Amino acid sequence: MDSAGSRFHVGICYRTPSDGIYGTGNHDLLRNVINELGGTKKHFMLMGDFNYRFLQWPPSDSGSAAVEAHCFYQTLEDNFLSQHVDFCTRDDAILDWVITDEPHMVDSMSDLGLFTGSDHKSLYWKLEIRTMVEPVIRRSLDYAKADVDSMIRALKPLDWYNLLDELSVEDSWNLFKDKIETVEQQFIPVKRSTTKTQKPVWMTLAAYKAVRQRRQVYSKYKNTRHPAYLRAAKRAKLLVNEARRLFEEKLAQNIKDDRKSFFAFARSKSKSKVSTGSLYDSNGELVNDSKVKVEMLNDFFCSVFTREDEAAMPLINTLTQDKLMDVDVTVDLVYRKLCSLKTDKSAGDDGMSPFILKALSEVIAVLVAIIFRKSLNTGTVPRDWRTANVSPLFKKGSKHQVNNY
Repeated sequence: MDSAGSRFHVGICYRTPSDGIYGTGNHDLLRNVINELGGTKKHFMLMGDFNYRFLQWPPSDSGSAAVEAHCFYQTLEDNFLSQHVDFCTRDDAILDWVITDEPHMVDSMSDLGLFTGSDHKSLYWKLEIRTMVEPVIRRSLDYAKADVDSMIRALKPLDWYNLLDELSVEDSWNLFKDKIETVEQQFIPVKRSTTKTQKPVWMTLAAYKAVRQRRQVYSKYKNTRHPAYLRAAKRAKLLVNEARRLFEEKLAQNIKDDRKSFFAFARSKSKSKVSTGSLYDSNGELVNDSKVKVEMLNDFFCSVFTREDEAAMPLINTLTQDKLMDVDVTVDLVYRKLCSLKTDKSAGDDGMSPFILKALSEVIAVLVAIIFRKSLNTGTVPRDWRTANVSPLFKKGSKHQVNNY
């Protein structure tokens, strides 16, 4: 199958349980097929009657399945493949499987009842071959080109003690945000970014030019065996492989300091994306409106949130007579905490970038310490500290059910 230029392979498998038909070596041959598929970069789905008897999926360690069945399951796990049928397809066993190279390709797996004249059940599912992502153009700050020295010079003369003396905790925090946003607008350029990229993130300029040169040579000669095209293709392949190898090595070396780039690259290799689709409301109707879906998810998350009974708190034995009467928040402590922020993390609901907080830690440590001190003294916290962005994560089952997130 070919979907918008994305090649997808579909395979059908039947493993006979009778040694008299094929012999005793079909277990090893089937595992070799799975290992071969796992070692390729092919986007595929393999379905059929594998005749390995499992009572549940994923299988438990109870030993109810045969040794060969557990070996085959372990082969799937070793190759990071996904099996999507989790209900019995013949009597009390799962014999018919749907195996894919990505975990989110199959959705709405359901049982349509027995085949006519067969003791196996027919299965229905939705297959996501390729997800089309609409390009989103947004304006954001280019922190890599930030003039940090000018930002520090703009903030350093401010007398934070006098500015915050008569303000509440909320007003102090809002003043802090306003000052940071002001210097950001003055000393950080704006970049125009889009989700649609012109070339892979790992491709170097030399590799990109080599690929473009190969295309130009082909357009000129229209012959893949022409010596000029063969030279251009060989050079392009060499530079592309080298660029990808160096990029992946750099990601692996910097994974402790830059996890965000590593997982972004890993997600980019997946052709099926996890997204929140239409949801069934209380009347059983599918809802597509984003605001309504947000409220439905929020109501569900609130309904399963654990609320502790403060009236029935357990009593503990007193181990010491010393009491924690106060928390000392010093400027030095705040400065060290700001310096330890991970700059590759995204901003929270308050829009404060960890990159800016760390870069300006020398001049804002006093301000942050004052706000913390006010918060402890008054028993109040700014609203931004009490809000968060919540993202629904799909677990399993139907994507149309709210309780599956």
